[in-house]
Amino acid sequence: MATPLAAVITGDVVGSQKFEKAKYEQLLAQLNKVLNELAGRYDLRFDIFRGDEFQVVLQQPEYAFHVATLIRLNLLAEQVDVRQSIAVGEIDTLRNNVKSSTGDAFVRSGHQLEEMKSELLRFDSSHDELAFHLGTTIMVLDAHLSSLTKTEALVLACYLSHPGESHQSLGDRLGKGRVNTTKLLNASGYVAITAYLNYAETLIKQHAGGSNE
Repeated sequence: MATPLAAVITGDVVGSQKFEKAKYEQLLAQLNKVLNELAGRYDLRFDIFRGDEFQVVLQQPEYAFHVATLIRLNLLAEQVDVRQSIAVGEIDTLRNNVKSSTGDAFVRSGHQLEEMKSELLRFDSSHDELAFHLGTTIMVLDAHLSSLTKTEALVLACYLSHPGESHQSLGDRLGKGRVNTTKLLNASGYVAITAYLNYAETLIKQHAGGSNE
């Protein structure tokens, strides 16, 4: 049986050094809130360090693309963007202080973030098939998320956070009408995004080891 894999997401906030103090503090509060909410939903662990950098570990790696997408959408809704490097691989040691943990997934995620230039999402894996398929297609996800308006990002984040809810219910959460909510969801490409995240989840499950092998 293959050794089960984990996912590591390493990220930082774009242009945070140029923020005024009030905006910077608001950003940190929002980032911490988003990560805590995702920790409750996906049983992940995270650290925020050096102010605007963060690292997330998921021992259910199939949810890595969902988590990275929700982090980015929630910050885009605040007119802030983030770079994120996702890696799926083995972890040697997982410490309480996530950023001091070790293993292939940490090395790949950190190395990729250092190499990133204009892109805001990258993927790598110790599994060649995952690295090829998701490392290529994540560029399309990146480009699409970059094209969203603040309001489209907000509505899409709400949809992904409450799967199965009606557009009316989502509109109630957002203080918007059903028709407007549907219009914004269509503009956000929510059907395509959901299909892609499910594709990434399924592909990672197929190669993540354990009971999914």
